[in-house]
Amino acid sequence: MTPQEHPYPAIENQPIIHRAPWVVADVSSEIYGNTRGIIEDGAVFISKGFIQAVGKYKDIIKEFSGFPVQEHECRVLAPALINSHCHLELSYLDLAEPGKKQSTYTHDPTLWIRDLLKARDSFSLITPDAEKQILNHARRALEFMSAEGVGFVGDIGNSLASRLIGQGQSAKVFFLLELLGMTKESEAQSLARLEKLFSDDSLNISCTAHAPYSTTPVLMQKIKNVADRQGHVFSIHAAESRQEVEFLQTGTGHFLEFLHERGGWDNSFTAPGMGSVHYLESLGVLNDRTLCVHVVHVDHEEIEILASRKVKICLCPGSNRFLGSGKAPVTEFLAHGILPALGTDSKGSNAVLSIWREMSLLREDHPGLSPETVLSMATRGGAEAWGVDAEMGTLDPGKQAHILTVDCQDNITSRQDVVEYMTTVGESVQVEWVK
Repeated sequence: MTPQEHPYPAIENQPIIHRAPWVVADVSSEIYGNTRGIIEDGAVFISKGFIQAVGKYKDIIKEFSGFPVQEHECRVLAPALINSHCHLELSYLDLAEPGKKQSTYTHDPTLWIRDLLKARDSFSLITPDAEKQILNHARRALEFMSAEGVGFVGDIGNSLASRLIGQGQSAKVFFLLELLGMTKESEAQSLARLEKLFSDDSLNISCTAHAPYSTTPVLMQKIKNVADRQGHVFSIHAAESRQEVEFLQTGTGHFLEFLHERGGWDNSFTAPGMGSVHYLESLGVLNDRTLCVHVVHVDHEEIEILASRKVKICLCPGSNRFLGSGKAPVTEFLAHGILPALGTDSKGSNAVLSIWREMSLLREDHPGLSPETVLSMATRGGAEAWGVDAEMGTLDPGKQAHILTVDCQDNITSRQDVVEYMTTVGESVQVEWVK
């Protein structure tokens, strides 16, 4: 299954050379000392919406002389950003807005879940045409992301209507319908829903599981088997909080209390006595099409499992900071050859759905990370996580021309200045799409 197709900002069919003081072709290659990654006085030759060549302007103009040249003075040409984890259908929420009276969720994440469910139920009760308004908020959030240079969004939702959010929008959206259930009854209901969804070819829907603490083993395995047959990503929240790990290891704690409170517990689930990644490995749901989101509370052995199974990881530093979840062991992921992706999560736990902000927060949380690595997470890492790296994530010949122009400061005089600026500018960024 392929992502929903949507038009990017219109690209003229006439072949054209785009020239800029700096071209970020593949920032990850800068990490290994390959200066092809960021090109000074660079150019990109585009024809029929595809990149035909990237390199020094003097070389491009020599090879493609006679074609028009569009100058992008004081700007950087770069690949589109990718938001690898978002819940667009929650964009009507404002739990994380600055100035709101907020609880401290660090010691009990189920307090936040309660607040979220309360806000959701209240909105549905008092809002006329609530579903329509939810979709409108979601589309505005998606438009904001696109205006900031996001070209692809991995979107997770609980409502079937949310599959329509991306229709007619600039960014591509891959929507996954999230299923969950921790009792035999809810498991049976979700399995029946899964079967019904896939018996209706007109829906063209993909599903995923919520989290190890909210989805039975049988349901997780069934959803993963279907995902593998369809060839799409299986995205799952994993190891987000210490309390999640406690529940899986001991079968006690805040999550057990919450499940009892919500009527989501019938004693049929037996705690596996291990952490989140060990548990997912024991169920056989980890492979190169699994995307584990958050992944904050993992041990060394679990990181080795993730690496050996070629599992993809998505970090959400903004959401983690708001919820007090902690900081993911990013340097250890990198040491094991895992390049994480970046996501914003939802407005329920993040005031601003900006990948530029996520890059800045990640650098604040992990000062030792190189800016090249962080920018690579927001581009190549996301493309690889969602299996769209053949068309985006880097500016390489043969890929679609999803290219940003980023307004840069006059004092940018080196490759290092470029990546330093792009990973710290945050929400003040000024960006346009190449047309």
